[in-house]
Amino acid sequence: MNSNIEKHTRQFYHLLSLLESLPNQGVQLSQLPSSKNIPFQGVYFFREPGELVFKEIPRIVRVGTHAISSGSKSSLHERLKAHLGSKTGSGNHRGSVFRKHLGHALLQKEQYSIPTWGVGSSKPLELKVDPMAQKAEAIWEKKVSDHIGAMTILWIDVQDEPSTESMRAFIELNAIALLSNHCTPVVSASETWLGRHSICKEIRESMLWNSEHVDKTYDPAFLDVLDRFVQLTVRQWGTRSALPVV
Repeated sequence: MNSNIEKHTRQFYHLLSLLESLPNQGVQLSQLPSSKNIPFQGVYFFREPGELVFKEIPRIVRVGTHAISSGSKSSLHERLKAHLGSKTGSGNHRGSVFRKHLGHALLQKEQYSIPTWGVGSSKPLELKVDPMAQKAEAIWEKKVSDHIGAMTILWIDVQDEPSTESMRAFIELNAIALLSNHCTPVVSASETWLGRHSICKEIRESMLWNSEHVDKTYDPAFLDVLDRFVQLTVRQWGTRSALPVV
């Protein structure tokens, strides 16, 4: 094991641990708080039940952000809601690549087939004219919502202009690159991790629900940037009270 990579990974998890005491941090995605109680912009970190790093720390299984295309106006809350789906358990995997990947893994694990799953960025014609296919997708969307909804989330407040050069994009890329370590993570996923059934090689090898940036080399200096925004988040959100789930 590369000692520097292990050191940086431990430093990464230590920084995220500073968020744990804040209101609405570490909650299940199904308990996603009001949009008034999380920042408009930020970077999020998903943790999956049963996944641990260094034996006792909940393992980050996905890193993400939002609105990094110039002119984009989507919020952190909107991105997380897209991953979660609706209160009734429905969802749209064509609007969330996370949902799409997880749904594919569930199909592989359960040896089930839904030919239209993941086809198109909007509902294809063959789905629109086939009520049975629509029902099959709806049932699977519910399965995906149940699995994702049980995951817990951490987030940091990072306000900047939508851009691929933004601080949010920088943190996202480097966090993924560190955790994947060129698809040889410091700590592997559990033997029962659902992602092992993914049809996406990048997910299976990186042990993350990410398919982009897993082959990148991280810049250790990003940990100083992460530290700065963790401290900012603690200062700005540490005295707020929890608001209702919406």
